[in-house]
Amino acid sequence: MMKKSEVKGGSKVIKNNDLDDEPFFSQLLTYLPMGGMVVNTDSVILLANETLSDILGYSTDELVGMDVDSLLPSQFQTNHKKLMQGFFKHPHKRKMGKGQALFARCKDGKHIPIEIGLNPIEQKGQIFVLATLIDLSMRDRARNMFQRSIEDAPHGVLVVDSDGVIRLTNSMLCQCFGYTSGELLDQPLEMLLPSRYRKNHDHLRRSFHQNPMPRMMGVGRDLTALHKDGREFPVEIGLSPFEDEDNNDMVLVSLLDITQRKRMEQKLRETNTNLEEFTYVASHDLRSPLRGIADLLEWIKEDLGPDALPDVTHNLNRIDIRIKRMEQLIDNLLTYARAGKVESNVQEIEINTLLDNIVELLEVPEGIKIIRDVQFERFMSVWTPLETVMRNLISNAIKHHDRDSGTIVVCCKVENSFCHFSVCDDGPGVPEAAYQRIFRLFQTVTSSERSGTGIGLSVSRRLVETHGGRISVEKNEHQRGVTFHVWWPRFLRKDTHE
Repeated sequence: MMKKSEVKGGSKVIKNNDLDDEPFFSQLLTYLPMGGMVVNTDSVILLANETLSDILGYSTDELVGMDVDSLLPSQFQTNHKKLMQGFFKHPHKRKMGKGQALFARCKDGKHIPIEIGLNPIEQKGQIFVLATLIDLSMRDRARNMFQRSIEDAPHGVLVVDSDGVIRLTNSMLCQCFGYTSGELLDQPLEMLLPSRYRKNHDHLRRSFHQNPMPRMMGVGRDLTALHKDGREFPVEIGLSPFEDEDNNDMVLVSLLDITQRKRMEQKLRETNTNLEEFTYVASHDLRSPLRGIADLLEWIKEDLGPDALPDVTHNLNRIDIRIKRMEQLIDNLLTYARAGKVESNVQEIEINTLLDNIVELLEVPEGIKIIRDVQFERFMSVWTPLETVMRNLISNAIKHHDRDSGTIVVCCKVENSFCHFSVCDDGPGVPEAAYQRIFRLFQTVTSSERSGTGIGLSVSRRLVETHGGRISVEKNEHQRGVTFHVWWPRFLRKDTHE
């Protein structure tokens, strides 16, 4: 049957008396966008194109005349002859091995996943097969990468088809709902919804498929999902439509369990409500009686006149001092409460100008020197909170210095996304055991200290942390005193700036 071979049009051809249109089929194979070959009823390759050669690693000379069985993994070769005979008895156009994973064996022995199409050709009463072959290696790698990305996602993910049936899920989603993957696959998505949502969900799903686009689901609504144990939990859901390899409409659903965040938000709301109530009480209900007591005290002094007994006058003065301390305490509490609110008046801050303003308002003793080391000139932030923090630190360094002369060094430099401010003094320092305590409300270094109210550092910490920074103190290594550090954000952030 076979007489001689030649290369023509990019395909290796075996001359065959029964294959009349060899030039036509040779040209057809050359322009196919996939691997192609013509095979006779004896499973012998009569023609092959260069694409098939590239896929399998054989030259076209090697492919032509080769038995097709030799391109199959050994475990499939025995049964392949019978399958070929069955096809030639009832030849029709079809895909080979539908629903099965097919593999070809390359010249180097490597097995690759393939897709094969069979097209019968009739010539002079004989049947030949035009077989097309597609290398699925890239597609399989992409599919595996897609599946690994879903499985390794740090949040719940599932893939749903256009009928609302779950086709793929990951372990995080199973963990959220309390199901195993086997319990979810091929099940309707509605099983994860509270019953009151199920009636309308089919309509919403169809509406989404009519105009598919990535979006967050239920923006502005309190969405909940249904756990296996029957309890509902709050979620955030994102929808991303795509087509699978068979051009089916699918939706990638990302789901985040926000139970912990909701709890934190509720606690924060309760805290803010309590703080607002306290602020109202402190500013109205406490201050008014104090003012009334102070007025009564003044009236008593007026009634007693200048002839009041010394002991009585002394006790009245002590009451007056305690009233003023109570008023100062209320003012301090209000200052601390207000420090928890984020300042929204953002402007350019010129650091030297800010320090000039601070020093100008402070009473600096003659023996105290304030040295600056500013390595960073300006940035965008809120002026008043930062000025308040730096004034408190510099003022404390001056006020608590125990000598007639001393040096305070104020530094500013860039450190990653922060402006790193430091205030270093050579004063008496702070006991290491008190490093955390001094940032708490109404805490001073010693119980005998009367020069401070214990509010400045607590307000400073609250201001710094509210605006996305942090504050700390450490002992100086080569001299007396301590250094306070403030890391203040030098870039605006949505979570700390309106």
